[in-house]
Amino acid sequence: GVGESFLSDIISDWEEKLPDNIKLAYLPQPGLVRLRLSAIGKDKNKLQKQIDNRIVRLNELIHEMIFGYDDDTLEGIIGKLLKEKNKSLSTAESCTGGYIAHLITSIPGSSYYYKGSVIAYSNEIKKDVLGVKNNSLIKYGAVSEQVVTEMVTGIKRKFNTDFAIATSGIAGPDGGTIEKPVGTIWIAVATPEKLIAKKFLFGEHRQRNIRKTALSAMNLLRKGLITE
Repeated sequence: GVGESFLSDIISDWEEKLPDNIKLAYLPQPGLVRLRLSAIGKDKNKLQKQIDNRIVRLNELIHEMIFGYDDDTLEGIIGKLLKEKNKSLSTAESCTGGYIAHLITSIPGSSYYYKGSVIAYSNEIKKDVLGVKNNSLIKYGAVSEQVVTEMVTGIKRKFNTDFAIATSGIAGPDGGTIEKPVGTIWIAVATPEKLIAKKFLFGEHRQRNIRKTALSAMNLLRKGLITE
């Protein structure tokens, strides 16, 4: 959920204090950054302890930003949390066009916690299937807090799930306005206790916007699962 430069500013002091035999590499992707620590030496156990100690200190600095280690993925972590808590999930996707559902169902055993999705690409589907109010679409537009909130409420109720995600935005490369430029995205996450809606401004690259939206949505869900 943060960029490489933002992250490097936060952990700069920690990075400067790394011993000479440990190197840090930033491996950025759209929507996330992987940090790779490489240690050089003759005693593997000693090197592992060195790295583990540095990771503990790093965790103290950016605990809320870390979702996993090694080959962990957000969709995998979410699946693990849902399964551990015995909770269910549904999704209502507009600008992501089913990409979130694809990521979630790429995890073996996801049928245990994932009920399904509605790809509400048109306003007609938003209204007729998810129960979005026509007045909300007219007054605020499809890409708005009001509409994405009604989408997530509608899918959660319709599929009878504990958690739900909804997305609505302008992925691009066209369709933007002065008020809502390309890359404007609204994401809503509903938990058993609360509803969170958040606006994002990503950029002009369509595929990156879709990827970033999916990761941001799953990260909001992850945080909701942890605090629930």
